[in-house]
Amino acid sequence: MADSCLESTVVHTQETLKELIARQLELENESRALGAARYQSSRPLPWRTETSSVIEEAELPPGRQLLKLALEPAAAAITEFLDRVREGGAGRRPKAYRVLCLAGAQEAAYLTGRVVVNAAASRLPVTTTAYAVAASIIEHIEMVQLKAANKAGFKGLVKAQKKGGSSSKKRQAIKEIMANEGARLEVPQAEQLQIGLKAIELFISSSDLFVMELGPNKSGRDTYFLRPTEALAGWLERQHARCELLEPIHLPMVVRPRAWRTPFWGGYLTKRPGLRLVKQWNDKYHTELRNVDMKPVYDAVNAVQNTAWRINETVLSVMREVWDGGGDMGGLPRRDDVPLPAKPEGMEEDPSLLKDWKREAAIVHQANAMALSKRLSFQQRLWIADKFEAEAAIYFPHELDFRGRIYPIPTGGPHPQADDSGKALLQFAEGKPLGDAGAWWLAVHIANLFGVDKVSFKDRVDWVFANTQLLLDSADDPLDGARFWTTADSPWCALAACVDWAGYMKDGGDYVSHTPIALDGSNSGLQHFSAMLRDPVGAAAVNLLPSDKPQDVYAQVAAKAQAMADTSTSEELRAWAGGKVSRKIAKRPCMTYVYSATRFGMHDMILQTLREVDKEHAKKAELPHLAGADNYKSAMALSYVMWDAIQQTVVAASGAMEWLRNAAKIATTSGQPIWWTTPMGLPVLQMYRATASETVNVFIGAKRLQLVTAVHAEGINRNAQVNGIAPNFVHSMDAAHLMAVANTCVRAGIISLAVIHDSFGTHAADAADLAMILKETFVAQYTPNVLARFRDELMAQLPPEIAELIPELPPLGTLDLSEVLRSDYVFA
Repeated sequence: MADSCLESTVVHTQETLKELIARQLELENESRALGAARYQSSRPLPWRTETSSVIEEAELPPGRQLLKLALEPAAAAITEFLDRVREGGAGRRPKAYRVLCLAGAQEAAYLTGRVVVNAAASRLPVTTTAYAVAASIIEHIEMVQLKAANKAGFKGLVKAQKKGGSSSKKRQAIKEIMANEGARLEVPQAEQLQIGLKAIELFISSSDLFVMELGPNKSGRDTYFLRPTEALAGWLERQHARCELLEPIHLPMVVRPRAWRTPFWGGYLTKRPGLRLVKQWNDKYHTELRNVDMKPVYDAVNAVQNTAWRINETVLSVMREVWDGGGDMGGLPRRDDVPLPAKPEGMEEDPSLLKDWKREAAIVHQANAMALSKRLSFQQRLWIADKFEAEAAIYFPHELDFRGRIYPIPTGGPHPQADDSGKALLQFAEGKPLGDAGAWWLAVHIANLFGVDKVSFKDRVDWVFANTQLLLDSADDPLDGARFWTTADSPWCALAACVDWAGYMKDGGDYVSHTPIALDGSNSGLQHFSAMLRDPVGAAAVNLLPSDKPQDVYAQVAAKAQAMADTSTSEELRAWAGGKVSRKIAKRPCMTYVYSATRFGMHDMILQTLREVDKEHAKKAELPHLAGADNYKSAMALSYVMWDAIQQTVVAASGAMEWLRNAAKIATTSGQPIWWTTPMGLPVLQMYRATASETVNVFIGAKRLQLVTAVHAEGINRNAQVNGIAPNFVHSMDAAHLMAVANTCVRAGIISLAVIHDSFGTHAADAADLAMILKETFVAQYTPNVLARFRDELMAQLPPEIAELIPELPPLGTLDLSEVLRSDYVFA
């Protein structure tokens, strides 16, 4: 194992390294145990042969108690269901009957409970949870049947799984073994959904631990979710439910991750089934990827995951104190529920008072239900931070999505791509003296965190010095002082930076900083489209050209939309007159435009922002933003104007997006997926499968729920292929740029990297070098015509009669890419 853990910036003796590797292997065993926790005291599931360790037993009591609490009533409910079906005679039996019979009531109850607990903590949709429940039960049955049919083959399979995860050939071999032994259980996808839903129905109806409720998903659409009841939430609080049961499978590492050298194994020291470099469902893609020379891709992923991190003890201490005091500061959730509004006097006699109170109470109930999941997730984050607090260095193995964007694999606790509190809990394990230049970049970083990022670097640094006393107060007395840090856009990262600033004020340039300094792109999608099309107008709007202060494309679009609103005769649009089209209103539509946002989508974004603004106004007892106008109609009217304003500002990007969609529309007539190669050599496969909708009725008690699910059909989804091409192509370009930056940084000796797609961070002392690397690699990527290469590859994969229909590329503009090298605010 030792040769898989390359030398780290954190120096270890050979003996210490061996101990760390042993501990890492224990952590990976623990992760697997969390995925198949034992039930009924110490009896393992049939395919789990390892014995329980002392550490596992000591660290999992709340989770073990929870499953034991739910297991007996759930198993009884499943048994009652099976008996009732059997007694019903030879009529048509429910789809779930056969599978639950094969699994056994206790085993099915446990497997369902394990998935439900994690799904409720992660707020996964019920349909997603149902498929996971069914897959878990089916896998259990297959393994039990294989063990009964061929003990020797079963032992060999267990041994192979212990050695590691599966390539396509190994997975196929496992399927063939099961098929040959009659152990394979073929269950159609629609039937899997019904099995999972029935198991969930029986599980939640057997106890008061979980409930199913309707709420908005990430897209704003109403979806059914599972959530813990208030009774269970209180129990988890009392039992310190920051435990492994609610923790995701993957944990940070205490040794340097295994280098990716093939698409099938990297990151963790032991192989894990299904964990591959690229998250892509198509098995043929992975097989072909093995033969592609992707050394720059492997090098980049390894460079990012080799960054040594540690827990920021100062931030963790303050965060824990805030949490112990009730939370609800710096963006943390409340630790307890918001109390219901007081019942007004005379409510029983006055129906209108009762109606008003119920409406207000319903709003509070909904807010508390939403906060519960956030609370559980935050408890999980704190637990993981506590678990790794004493480590000198921790690491985050990374993987790629199908476009090449890089993501950390462990995401349940603090991680480099988390939100504000999750990022602030981390700092580089290796420290570097600031020096005066590093202190300057630290000041820029602090101003950015406080939202002072639309002005020149000089103004940002001046702002920091003007507010130094408040920053020092935040560092010295974060909770009993003025709490200036809580006013920042990113308060917890701001607190971490305030501590560094206090160190600089005390020790000068000798102060050793561990804080990542972030340099962010200015609307990354527009930057990439403007560069690939040599568009000087778009380039100027997104800071690709030199300027005295940063340009603000959101403000530019808002100003154009404002001018149209001010001169409009439309009543709905006139509601925006007089400066009501703010930068905040324009931001979301601008950010999402290059990712195939629609005009209807912009209406929803404007309406959502209006609601947020009105909520802030209400807190200050101010009038609504549009002073009583109909928000829905006014947002609809502005969406047309906003769409035009964006297209006028980024004409070339609009043309490129339209060309990509037209090309994809023609390509889909072949019935084939679309692939292209990024500038770093990663093949990208865009293959959205066709789906057919099915409606399933489920009864929870006396309540009928109607769930709409999608089942994969034959062929590709042509609409998805067309709508996805522009955002996927530009994401693959920003992913390639990130990889080029990572590799160049390593060659320059910069080995501490904090990256989030279009945000790049390193030590303050290295920030100036990083800034130049960002610009140089960006120019190098777009010096060749990447759209022309895409067109050539697309035409080569299509039949000649279709390829000849692909339109000519939009013309290149007059932008001199070398000007990017002179721009201070490209990444700032």
